[in-house]
Amino acid sequence: MDEIRRHYNGSIVVPLPELDEAEKPAVANLIAQGIDQFAMRVASVMPMISYPALRPGIQGSETKARNRMLANEGWWDMNRMGTKMRRRARFLTAYGTAPVTISPVSIDPSEKRKIPFWRARNPLSTFPAPIIDPDSMEPADCIFVDRRPLSWLRFHYPEQARVLFTGDAGQDTLFEILEFVNAEETVLVAMGSNRKPQDDYNAQSQGVASQMLLERVPNRAEICPVVMPGRITLDRLMGQFDTMLGMYQRQAKLDALNTIAVFRSVFPDEWVVGHANSPGKPRIAQEADGKMGIRGVVENGNIMTVNLQPGQMGEQAMDRMERAQRLTAGIPAEFGGESPTNVRTARRGEMVMGNTVDMPIQEYQEIFAASMEAENRRAVRIMKAYYGDRPSQFFMGSDGAVLRNDYTPNDDFETDLSYVKYAMPGSDVNGMVISIGQRIGTGQMSVQTAREMDPAIEDPIRERDQVEIEGLRKAALAGLEQQASQGQLDPQVIARIALKKAERHMTLEKALLEVHQEMQNEQAAQQQQQQQQAGSEGAQGAEQAGSSPEAQAGMAAPPPGQDSGNPPGTAIAPPEASEANLSSLLASLRRPTRQTPQEQGLSG
Repeated sequence: MDEIRRHYNGSIVVPLPELDEAEKPAVANLIAQGIDQFAMRVASVMPMISYPALRPGIQGSETKARNRMLANEGWWDMNRMGTKMRRRARFLTAYGTAPVTISPVSIDPSEKRKIPFWRARNPLSTFPAPIIDPDSMEPADCIFVDRRPLSWLRFHYPEQARVLFTGDAGQDTLFEILEFVNAEETVLVAMGSNRKPQDDYNAQSQGVASQMLLERVPNRAEICPVVMPGRITLDRLMGQFDTMLGMYQRQAKLDALNTIAVFRSVFPDEWVVGHANSPGKPRIAQEADGKMGIRGVVENGNIMTVNLQPGQMGEQAMDRMERAQRLTAGIPAEFGGESPTNVRTARRGEMVMGNTVDMPIQEYQEIFAASMEAENRRAVRIMKAYYGDRPSQFFMGSDGAVLRNDYTPNDDFETDLSYVKYAMPGSDVNGMVISIGQRIGTGQMSVQTAREMDPAIEDPIRERDQVEIEGLRKAALAGLEQQASQGQLDPQVIARIALKKAERHMTLEKALLEVHQEMQNEQAAQQQQQQQQAGSEGAQGAEQAGSSPEAQAGMAAPPPGQDSGNPPGTAIAPPEASEANLSSLLASLRRPTRQTPQEQGLSG
């Protein structure tokens, strides 16, 4: 792991002992490129959380299940889970594991929220207990190694800092802090400075203990807060790029040697060669200096320049090493913004890219999904153990102030069972959106399922309501525009609606309701005034019966100077067939019955 870290940071030195020089690598750092590209693709999509209802079909149980989901999504958002996942994805691809701890308090002292806090731990300083099941991610206990300055120790643990041996350390000197966690407790131990037996020290100012117990805190959640997902390998923990370290170093060494050869060819070697059969040895009588105009003088010989020609095999070998690295670690040329020379079409390039990276990304995402289910169990246990009866909300500020009661952990978290699933494992965010759109277009997927799969939609139910409300709002707006264009709506009403939206920024439906209620009140007041002027008992009875605001037409009233029928200037529509039939039937009923003479005689 440490070797991978040094390669990623570019701190590798290429030794060249035959030339008594050392060079930094000057070749493409495919290890860093592969780690970043794979990690960014894995973390570009966040998985979906679902909590099953204990009693499906019962409204109360369904509501509690939805509250559990929203609360868990709120924990993720307040922990900036997207950023943490990008760091953990780099740990998983580079080191082969991505440990995380969940605790009831944050390491940031300004963070006052009462929620579970995720903390991505560095695998280089994580030492979990051995796990028998290779597919398990939940160790029984774990030890973490952190480093804190002496000033931190003296501020938080002054008594222990006085006893711990610090030597001649200053305030900024870092000391190792061991953190042991399991299902029962959390223990902090500080390690002192290294001390040699022959060193003199002052026990009062420098301390005497080589290690010191700082704190022992009981674990109320009664579960080990560590989850340690790892890559699936044969027999040991292994990063994706461990096998390409030797090839990278050989390529860097070849490049360093080739660079030295190029440097030497810039200033070629010069030799003084004597004449054939000359009795004397060649000698440089005077060194040449072109700047000063001095010509060089050579006796009994001449100057021969030897130009160094760097071989072409070195560059060919470097190219082979780069190709071997790409094949070994699955790093396509597209990661660097290049296209392979044998790819001619976009579809073929997409196929090559997908065959290279889709399966590793799918495996990483499924590993993270299983890990997050275990993490959610710990988060629920922590929330119920530490803040079970405390009302909380789905999102709150960093000061921890609860403005409304969205849920209570002990009431809504009837179970800690949750399902975490990536919508389309193996796809990044761009490919997922295209795949979802294609399935909706072919009719294979419903829009609601697409909302649940889309990582950009946090609450599919709320998103569905918003889409439907926007559709109704468009229909209402279209109806208003049609009525206004046909003269069925008073321009003053349109102006009142526009003013309410412009001045108060309210929704269209709310503006319509307010204008409608105002017009009803105005119509009722006008009717009451007319009835009061009449002053008759019948008018008073009519006032009591039909002058209430709810009984008025409001916006449905026709514009002034226009009756409730057709707008002025329009032709009267012909009667419908049912109306014509009814009219003929009534006409036949009103006709007198005529009797024939025979019928009159019989009747007489």
